[in-house]
Amino acid sequence: MAHEANLVMDKQAAAHAAAQDADIARLRGLSMRQRGDLIESACEAAAEICRSRLAAGLPPIQPAPWPASTWEFLRRAAARVRS
Repeated sequence: MAHEANLVMDKQAAAHAAAQDADIARLRGLSMRQRGDLIESACEAAAEICRSRLAAGLPPIQPAPWPASTWEFLRRAAARVRS
């Protein structure tokens, strides 16, 4: 029985990975304009969620801090722009 459960989990993980790969391929096929529209839409949805939370009396969302890798990327990008 445990073996069957492992097979089911493996199949689910493979299906999830395949769906994720398909999503990434679809996003890479978008134009820069389409990507920008998608980002804008996501930001508008996030703002609506925040407004809805506040209207419902829930506390504001506290975003997680950026990982060190993001700060390092931004540091290097800023240094390239300055030079």
